[in-house]
Amino acid sequence: MPDQFLTELLQTAGTSGGEQAVQQVVRDFAQSFADEITTDLHGNVMAAVNNAGTPTIMLDAH
Repeated sequence: MPDQFLTELLQTAGTSGGEQAVQQVVRDFAQSFADEITTDLHGNVMAAVNNAGTPTIMLDAH
């Protein structure tokens, strides 16, 4: 499934200011494992797993 996600991500148009389709690809993928998925005003998609757990680890990509 991660290979399929990466392929779909790379094939989805996401020019500056028009990243909504890429955001949806990420949200769709994260639904299979995330407890909570949010998108902020800037379009950043955040997926939380065991949000109350410790330690807190953040993975970030741009």
